[in-house]
Amino acid sequence: MSEFKAAVIGTGGIANRHAGYYVDSDRVDLVAGCDISEERLNTYCDKYDIEGRYSDHQQMLDEVKPDIVSVCTWNPTHMQLSMDAMQAGAKAVISEKPMGDDLGGPMDAVAMAEDLGCYFVIGHQTRFSAGHNAVKKLLADGAIGWPVTVNIRSGGGMLNMASHLVDNMRWILGDPDWEFVVGWIQRETNRFERGSYCEEMTHALIRFEGGNEMTLSLDMEDGVKNQEHQFVGPDGVISFNREQATLLDADGKHEPVAIEQPGYFEELLAWMDGGPVHRNVASQALQAQQILMAIYESAIHNTRVEPPFEKRESPLAEAIVAGELPYEGEPYDIRIQEALDYAIETGEVDPCP
Repeated sequence: MSEFKAAVIGTGGIANRHAGYYVDSDRVDLVAGCDISEERLNTYCDKYDIEGRYSDHQQMLDEVKPDIVSVCTWNPTHMQLSMDAMQAGAKAVISEKPMGDDLGGPMDAVAMAEDLGCYFVIGHQTRFSAGHNAVKKLLADGAIGWPVTVNIRSGGGMLNMASHLVDNMRWILGDPDWEFVVGWIQRETNRFERGSYCEEMTHALIRFEGGNEMTLSLDMEDGVKNQEHQFVGPDGVISFNREQATLLDADGKHEPVAIEQPGYFEELLAWMDGGPVHRNVASQALQAQQILMAIYESAIHNTRVEPPFEKRESPLAEAIVAGELPYEGEPYDIRIQEALDYAIETGEVDPCP
């Protein structure tokens, strides 16, 4: 019998990654799954030979008493489900990103994990990417000097993509604190992403300690996602993506570098065994969530925002509900229409405030 029992809440696409963590480990048995869709649940459980099948997560937690819980649901539900798992006695919780669509829930969940001694991590798995860890080492070795600026362009909504991007740039820079943000957004249509209010375009400047900066542009042009990014410093440029990093300095263009890292789940088990804190500990992800909410705050109030920033409510949601961001058209979801339908049905969002 394995050392730990694991359960998954939400059995859609990303839950397959989590199943891989468990079925590839001889220390864990994946014993239960939960989903509001019976069809989706049965497809997932049949694929991984899971016996426990539930439509109610609290019933699953009470009956199965899992040691490790994965939360793979839609954005607004992540933190409440994580806290339910902690309160049910889970030793570790892996929540998908983003932490949520506000700041209050994530702050509460991080505080609860610390109080209960739960190993709480967020699914920012790009901290393990070979290209990102290669650029991290190049910067740490002083390859292009300091301070540096990273220019990031992507698409897919800020909560969806920038939760990864901001968190990962902090990892590359050594997890610095942020000093201020200046943001701009556009929302002229009734856009949602996995049931959360979503802007159409974002542009922001983020200043980190040490004078390092990040410029972030999202959905400013079509078809831009996961392309090559650049760190620019006084002594050169590093172009990078998830797979590799390439240095260009006074000696010319160097050969691409890739640095493989230990696995995400293996690092969690090592932390649970008394090893170093996981690089994706939720308290680090909370800083990225603060930055995203500060970008909304800056954009809506036309001001520079500095820490500490602890406003619990989403500035974007507040502005939409207050009529400060007028829009045209019917509500639509850029990722999963079912998620928006569920959020409307449960009262999580007002589709036409």
